This record gives sequence, C-alpha cells and structure tokens, in this order.
Amino acid sequence: MGPTLGQLPTDGGQVWKTYDVSRFVEAAGPGSEQHIVNWILHRTGYTAWHGEIAASLSANGGKLSCYHTPDMQADVSATVQRFTVDAETPHRFQVRVIGLGSVRWRGVARERLTPIAASTPGVQAWIVPREASGPLLADLLARSDVEELPIGPVLASNGVPASLTGTRERTYVKDFSIGPGVPGGWQPLQGTCHEGLSVDVQPLLEADGTTVEAVIRCHIDQIEKMVPVSVTVPAGNRPTVRLEVPQIAAVRIGERFRWPASRTLIVGLGLVPWPVPGQNAANPTALFTQIKRTDAIVIVEPRLRNGPDPEPPGPQGEVPAGGLAPS
Repeated sequence: MGPTLGQLPTDGGQVWKTYDVSRFVEAAGPGSEQHIVNWILHRTGYTAWHGEIAASLSANGGKLSCYHTPDMQADVSATVQRFTVDAETPHRFQVRVIGLGSVRWRGVARERLTPIAASTPGVQAWIVPREASGPLLADLLARSDVEELPIGPVLASNGVPASLTGTRERTYVKDFSIGPGVPGGWQPLQGTCHEGLSVDVQPLLEADGTTVEAVIRCHIDQIEKMVPVSVTVPAGNRPTVRLEVPQIAAVRIGERFRWPASRTLIVGLGLVPWPVPGQNAANPTALFTQIKRTDAIVIVEPRLRNGPDPEPPGPQGEVPAGGLAPS
C-alpha cells in the first residue's frame, strides 16, 4: 500500500502506483529490479525525476513503486510490461565483440549492411537479415587479422545486461614516502592502473516482440606508455628514484539502438584501442605486448524464444560452418 496521498504534493497531478515485477525478478535473479529502474531512467531522462514536480521511483522485493504524472505512469507501465511479458521463457540475444586489424572489411561487406543512426562520432551501426548474418560473421572470423575477446560469445536474456570484458592490472612506482621507521628513511609507493576493454549490452524487446532496443556501453582504457621522471629523495643519502606517469588512452561510448527483431545489429566502434591479450599467446593472462588500435565490432543477434544455445566456439574463436548456430 502506498503512502497517504494527502501528505504528498500533487501540483502536477501526480499519482502513486505500484507494479508487480516479481515474474522478471524470479527469472533474472535477486536485485534485478534495478535493471528496470535503470532502463526507465535512461529512457525518460534523469531530469524528469528531479525537476519542478515531486517524483519518486524505487524498486525492491519484486515490486516497483512510482510517484509521477499519469503520462509518466503510462510510460512506466509500458516499460514494465516489456520486462515481465513471458519472463519465464525470455527471448535471448547472442552478443560478441571482435576486433579487426583493418577497416577494409567494411568495403567488402557494405552491400549486405543497412545503416541505422548512431549519435557518437566515429561509431557506425548497421542491421543485416538474420539469414545473412551467419555467413557475414563466418567471413569476418576467417580473416587473418581478426581477434575476439577471450570470453567469446555470451547470451543475454531479455532486459538483463550482458558484460563482455578483457582486463588486467598494471602496477608502477608513482611516488615515495619518508618515515623514520623505514629502512633507509624512505620507501617507494606503488600505483595500479586497470587496462582493458569492457562492453555492456542490455537488450529489451517491445511487448509485441517485433522490435528490439539495446543500450550499449563501452569502456576502453589502454596504457600507451609509462613516462619516466627522476626525483631526488630528501632522505638518507639522497638517492635518485625513477617514478612513472601513465599515459592512458580512454574511450567511453554510450548508445541506444532500435531495430527489427528479425535483424542482427552490428555496431562498429571505430578504430579504438584493443588492450586484449592475444589469442595465440601461450598464456592468455600474460602481459599485453602490443599497443594497437583495432576496428572493434559489437554484434547483437536476437534469437528465437526457447531456441537452442549456440555451439561453443572452437579454438581461437572459430564457429561451426555457416557462422552462427541456427535458432
């Protein structure tokens, strides 16, 4: 039961409503109510909840509570339906991230691609019929300059974000400290940088199942080099210490796409850093040995509800003949 409306301002015609999202939470796991809240905020804009009229949005225990105008309540209701419809047997999406050493693939594949709008400079997006996406992906994976995140392809359920990452930590000497209890009167101070690539994809079908929306976020941090600087320690015999300053290339991309569920989405992130261990390395967790840029591509394929899982990738990201496993 909601609060007493007489105690809340109603100057904008606000009303209090609660929505049952337990079906989605039971299927997606504890705490997944937050996925719905995040989507509503992303779709409506944060200012709609922190403007001139009093508003509230929260979720807990399989229940979403909203205090807003009737128009906003209608939007929230439609969004909740998209998360909860057929929640027990959710539509699934195969997501993978690959990198190509050259942009020439775009010229070869262009006739098979239909462009759609993207707002981030340097980012391009296309859709391709599902029956054509398998051969296209097979062609890309057959190239000698192709790499894929070591995690390989993943499945995302409707409304649930999927994360594809490849990261590592790198330590360096950032400074020194002086103290009477330290041998020699001083000691080096370690710093840590996280280097790698992370792509989050949250796909969501319209309630009628004909159209998909997806929020795609990409974070890339690559250490191009450590710039040395020599400093004199004002302690002991005043040694000279070599400190390091990280020179980092950072990429942040946030996009939302909408396309027919009968199509596969292909998003070209542009020539971006690719701080991912080489697939042919003897130890995949070894330090990155190359500083390079790659034409990174995110592929999101809607799959039929209750369709079979894709066959696991073979060595070095290979897929079965014909590309993606059929739905």
